[in-house]
Formats: sequence, C-alpha cells, structure tokens
Amino acid sequence: MFTNHLYIINAVTSMHVGSGDTNFGLIDKQIQRDAITGYPTIHSSSLKGALKEYTVHKCDTGTKTPEEKANFVANIFGDDDNNGKVRFIDAHLLSVPFRSDANPYYMCTSPKAVEQFIELAETLGVVIPDIDKLRPFALAKVDTALVRSGSPMIEEITASASNELDFDALESLMGGPAALLSNTAFDEMLKNLPVIARNALENGESKNLWYEEVLPRKSKFFTAISVPTYLDSSDSSKLTNTFNQFREFLTDKDTIHIGANASIGYGMTTFKEVGNE
Repeated sequence: MFTNHLYIINAVTSMHVGSGDTNFGLIDKQIQRDAITGYPTIHSSSLKGALKEYTVHKCDTGTKTPEEKANFVANIFGDDDNNGKVRFIDAHLLSVPFRSDANPYYMCTSPKAVEQFIELAETLGVVIPDIDKLRPFALAKVDTALVRSGSPMIEEITASASNELDFDALESLMGGPAALLSNTAFDEMLKNLPVIARNALENGESKNLWYEEVLPRKSKFFTAISVPTYLDSSDSSKLTNTFNQFREFLTDKDTIHIGANASIGYGMTTFKEVGNE
C-alpha cells in the first residue's frame, strides 16, 4: 500500500524541538521525548511542518509558477481543502555524541535504539545493507559500554573492547567512532543533556532569563516517509514524479531547519536516505 523511504537525520548544529513542557525546576523549555522510551524525538507534526517550510522555500527559489508551486506542495503536504498524500513518521533517536578521553567524542547508542531502527526498517520493508551485522548490537548484553578497541572513558563511564561485535557496520551507520552503551547507561546520560541559558533583552537590560534543553550537534535520528501506491494510475504517476523531486530536495546540499531558534543557529540538519539501494 505504500512505498517507504528511510532517512537518517544528522544534526549539524545543536537542536531544540520544544515539547512545550516544563519540569518546574531548572529547565524551562524541554525537548520532545518519546512517550515509551523517554528518548529525544521529533514528532511527525513537527517534522512535517519543517519539511513543508523547506519545500516552499525550495519552490520559491526554483522555476515553478505560483500555481505549480501550490499544487506541488499540496500534493505532498495537503492544503486547506485536502490532506497530503504522503505519510510522515516520528523521527526516533539513533545516537548522541558524548565526550571521551580517547576521541573528541563517541557516537553513542544503545541496544534499544538499534533494535528500533532495525524494527522500523523491517516493518516497512526497507532493505538495509549489513543489517545482519547490526542485529547483534540490538541483542548484545552490555554492562556499561562497548567499543571497537581500548578502554576509553566516555563521560564518566569506562568502556571495554568487544571481540564479538562488528563495529565496521555500526560506525558506517553512525558516521564515526561508535560506542554501544547499556540501555540503562544510555537512559541516564540522556537525562543530562546540555542546558543553555537564554536571555531576553529590552533596551540592553535583561528582562527574562530562562533555561533551554538542547540536543548536541552530530546527534542522529531515523525516520520514514511513505508514498501511497493505492491511487489510480494517473494520480499515482503524478505523485511519484512530485515525490521524486521532493526526495532530491531532501538530499541536496542545503541544510533543513528543524525546531526553534534558527536565528541563533539551532536546528540545522541534513537528510540521508538509507536502504533499498
């Protein structure tokens, strides 16, 4: 019923996709988190809104007439009269960089995060290279943290080398040195993400100080975008052509802004399609 496309979202800069919640403590503005895992997430509505804004911008800088642009955007995202035909799915956390004494950072993930990535790919029928080499990471029993070699400190955790896991596959997915943390250790580290103090000025005078939770740059999410195949041949052909142009927008060299505070450089991301190659 759908053709599914799986994407890795890479945070080029720090990101704040706000939940609208506060814990009535230190953090005034918290990021969105998954209701089941507690991991940072990007809700599909936030993701769709960001991609729609980006697509409108790309159309504005292209050669489409106003009518062509309106039809193009409406075909994917919908308009006042019709829902969009393309389905957007929540972006789930894959990895977060944490500092180390052996490298500037390790791309840290957990068995739970890897398992969710594999489950989504298999549920949607997306073929991932080396998925059989990634599966042991989802099943691994980890005391604290595992790395390719050595015994580096990652934040305050001492990692150990693994002789059983193929870190080539994981590091290819992560795009850098990777560490597999236990689910418990990863959960705890995600509770202590950076908090940035923000200040509103009025005529040079501080009027409002607040604290905002952010996800560090180089963090990675995975998401899927699905195109229906149940349409009649004319509509299906039109949507396929439209979506192929949209796919080119997503994976070109421009960055896509997601979340708040674009004016201070937050939320710059890039998208990479994985699988089915």
